[in-house]
Amino acid sequence: MINKTATAIIGLFILFSGAVFAQSTSTYTRSGVGDISYSYSARSLSLGHTGSALINEDYIAITNPAGWSSLTKTRIEFSFVYNGMNISNSTDSKNYGDGDFKGFTFAFPVSKQNGIGVATGLVPYSRMNYLVEEDHEAVSSSSSNYTTTYQGKGGLSKLFIGGTYKLPFDLVFGGTLEYYFGNLKYMSKIEFESTSTFPAEYELIYAPIGFGTSLGLISPDLSELFNSESISNLKLAVSGNLISEMETDTILTSRSSSIIDTLGIGVTKMNVPTKITIGTTVTVSNNFTFNLDYFYQPWSDYKLNGTKSSNLKDAQKVSFGFEYRSSREIGMSYWEQIMLRFGLSYEESQYTYYGKDINQYSVFGGFSLPLSHENTIDFAVEYSVRGTTEANLLQEKFIRLNLGLSFGDAWFQRYEK
Repeated sequence: MINKTATAIIGLFILFSGAVFAQSTSTYTRSGVGDISYSYSARSLSLGHTGSALINEDYIAITNPAGWSSLTKTRIEFSFVYNGMNISNSTDSKNYGDGDFKGFTFAFPVSKQNGIGVATGLVPYSRMNYLVEEDHEAVSSSSSNYTTTYQGKGGLSKLFIGGTYKLPFDLVFGGTLEYYFGNLKYMSKIEFESTSTFPAEYELIYAPIGFGTSLGLISPDLSELFNSESISNLKLAVSGNLISEMETDTILTSRSSSIIDTLGIGVTKMNVPTKITIGTTVTVSNNFTFNLDYFYQPWSDYKLNGTKSSNLKDAQKVSFGFEYRSSREIGMSYWEQIMLRFGLSYEESQYTYYGKDINQYSVFGGFSLPLSHENTIDFAVEYSVRGTTEANLLQEKFIRLNLGLSFGDAWFQRYEK
């Protein structure tokens, strides 16, 4: 079991001013399990990750499993993303980017009368990918200049299967069984200009596995309370994501020019806090849908080997999303069938460094182009600003471009008698 040694190695991954960066996620992800994925699809991203109160008949959302109760066709969805990042400190600025496959989902209706739908998929839960290099001058005439490198890669993935059921009073319940797995790899290295001094490298790997569940409720339509013809589909929702204590294989190794030495190996425990989502949605004049979601996750309770991190705090996020969708009518032109979306969010992230909370502001947009009546290609873009250049910290600006494919067909149809 690795304890103090592992903590000391991770403690070396501090943020440097004047450093060189090569990465596609935040440097702040050195604490915890990485940046959390609130959703994976282009549609959800363009809505600011909102939609916990939406009951969708034509796409698969993972924010709240209760949203699968009105599926009309078997659906398969894929998502791809390009991550662009600008990182700056008080003196320098760098740009980086990469592409990534976000995941896939598969769902089908079982009973529309009873609100039974089933969904499964493989999606990311968290991700980190950063690299920091810093050049140092020799401390004395007898030594040489050297470079230190700090790198983190990996994340957690979630494989899930779940379903929905319509309860009395049109209350919809959804739940999933989830399997979590992944690798979190941290590396620190020192290299000298002088060939007479050997480089040294330390690598720490965590490989957690565990089970979890997501449970959600969506209310019946409450728009009748307003007695207005222009307001419809007013719903409230709540959902929770719970993860059991995860078994975590741990290995710490050191490398030199000719030797690889295992310093420690064992199994420890990882505790990821519960995430709570509360949301609402309303449709105005049949074509305009507005969503508002609130996310909360107490990362101050995160533990690895029974130890909390001083760089983690409770995270919360408020997101707003808007969608314009014309009424589907026979004879509509192609351009009239395009769906438009927009979103905003403010996030108090789980990260805190040197007494500074790392907050994030984001704006989102996107649209869906119909390929046929049941199939669409979805586009989304996100622009986010996180952090500050004060106190030798970093400000990060993200551009994310998300492409999604959503296909629907009449598989596994069950006709009501």
